Amino acid sequence: MKRQGRGNPDRWIFLSFGLLLLVGIVMLALIRNDALEFAAIAIKDRTLPAPLMEEPGTDDIPVRLGAYIENLYDFSPDDKSFGATGVIWLKWTEPVEAVFKAQGIPIEKWLDFVNLIDGWDFKLEAVHERPLQKTDGESLQSFRFHGHFYANDLDFHEFPFQFIKLPLTFELTNETPGSAPTKNLFLTPDERNSGVGAYIDILGYKTTGFDIRAYRHQYATNFGLDGHAPKQSRQIAFETTYRQSVNASLLTLFLPLTVVMALVLFSPMLSASLWDVRLGIPPTALLALIFLQQGYKNDLPDLPYATYMDMAYNICYLVNLVLFGLFLWSSNQLHRASAKDKPAIIAHITRVDARFQVGLTLMLAILLAVDWLIVDALH
Repeated sequence: MKRQGRGNPDRWIFLSFGLLLLVGIVMLALIRNDALEFAAIAIKDRTLPAPLMEEPGTDDIPVRLGAYIENLYDFSPDDKSFGATGVIWLKWTEPVEAVFKAQGIPIEKWLDFVNLIDGWDFKLEAVHERPLQKTDGESLQSFRFHGHFYANDLDFHEFPFQFIKLPLTFELTNETPGSAPTKNLFLTPDERNSGVGAYIDILGYKTTGFDIRAYRHQYATNFGLDGHAPKQSRQIAFETTYRQSVNASLLTLFLPLTVVMALVLFSPMLSASLWDVRLGIPPTALLALIFLQQGYKNDLPDLPYATYMDMAYNICYLVNLVLFGLFLWSSNQLHRASAKDKPAIIAHITRVDARFQVGLTLMLAILLAVDWLIVDALH
């Protein structure tokens, strides 16, 4: 009966540990699925992916658009903005020119820079005094541009391993709200000749790709045109993709965190008789973790969600809390024990410490892996 009684406290401790691990996983899933957030407003205005090389309809007249982005700069995550300079060009046939001549629309007004922010510093200058006439019957006009643009799809859920996409998005003016109705002009990319220059790198990021994508913009309104369906337009986006260096992230963000948590997880190896030293380790580590977390938070905008790095720190806070509770329990056991029973109590605490050391290390690894799988699946 006595052996069974001795086993009950340990069983209760490990049941509590298993329950804590289960609660941690459930909380991760709830947070990552935004189950605890208030319901957001339903936005009916949508931008949906479309086939890039979609064939124009029988009534559509194609207009080809190309872009060469020479420089990307002034990237600001706080404002979701960036600056860009480069060259764009349009290629069109005689039916297209006839449409716009009939409408009296200048060539430079053919395109709408959808994500343009600051009109006051925007410049668009024609390269050729008159459109060039190509041997294949197409007309060509190029423009140099300079301006600041909006990066709408910044997503830091996977920080510090997230991708940053900086797009230049265009629509034809005949599809812009309030424009006069014309024949169906179909915007298509000059994929072969478009690209980026040598000055597109952003400090702190690796340039990983350049893609051309097509979207179908479904407006949530018909702009007061009674009897008309909600407006739709075709968009072409030239997206440059960046990613933070994995090596830099491991060295500057994860290495300090790993060192602090290694010291924490080694602390149960201290003798239970050093109860005062053991009790001081979790609070000290907690202060170090808060200091480290504030360091990287200063480089991020105010986000309405938790990043992967945030959840990693939250898991580390949980580990420290469990260890502090364990050390409180062991110090109380020693305080209540008589001098005769202390050697047996210390041996018992040492066994419990070893089990908790292994269990907390596994819990830390499991929760970090589960959180990454959830983030990767949702984003």
